[in-house]
Amino acid sequence: MNPSPQEGSDDKRSPEDELSPQFKDFLEHLEDLRGRLIRAVLILVVGTGLCLIFSKYLLEFITATFPPDEASHLALLQPTEGFVVRLKVAFVAGLFLTSPLWFGQLWGFISPGLYKSEKRIIYPVIAASAGAFLVGAGFGYWILPHATAYFRSFALSGMAVSWSLGKYFDFSLRLLVAFGLVFELPLIVYLLARLGVVTTSQLRKYRRHVAVGVLIAAALITPPDVFTMIVLSIPLIILYEVGIIMASIAGHKRKVQS
Repeated sequence: MNPSPQEGSDDKRSPEDELSPQFKDFLEHLEDLRGRLIRAVLILVVGTGLCLIFSKYLLEFITATFPPDEASHLALLQPTEGFVVRLKVAFVAGLFLTSPLWFGQLWGFISPGLYKSEKRIIYPVIAASAGAFLVGAGFGYWILPHATAYFRSFALSGMAVSWSLGKYFDFSLRLLVAFGLVFELPLIVYLLARLGVVTTSQLRKYRRHVAVGVLIAAALITPPDVFTMIVLSIPLIILYEVGIIMASIAGHKRKVQS
């Protein structure tokens, strides 16, 4: 018996024809994500390669926070340490310089699924977050020599201080990132207040505790320099106060919406 035209057409159907429209959309999104990830990685590789050319000057910018003296200096403790540190410097610098480009790839993937109102909120949040992080990292760079001097002070009398270049770069990077994240505090508090996780009254309740904690931490990092301790403490206390103001604004908006 000859197959009917309907049966013949069924035999010629490809596996893709059997997929549901929802699954096809899912596969298309995966393919789009794959392409954007590849482009982001290529952008980062190119940026890292370009920054590798200037890695010497970037590394000198970091090590300038470690002024050598007769009893302390930076050293290469492994044969490949200098090369590895240069690569780390180039990677971090490339990651920073190309961040608008690879973030654009990420934004191009998620933005079609957002409403216009959501996009209007995200734009200023991203700008404020980036600005706060840069200011915090800059403040951390200013703090770095004081933090270095503090840890060097633990050396016993007559003891030479020889720090690994790689370890010092890792320490510096962690400190800069930490201060960058600390300066995100007002924005984080604002978002938590919008979600109802924290309230203005709670933040005001622990205001004195935070101020005392900041002063103690600053005194430990900058002894016996009272001026530097105050200069270090004031921005952190101001950040907490700004967080309280942001929480108040967020709480008011939350009440209006509810």
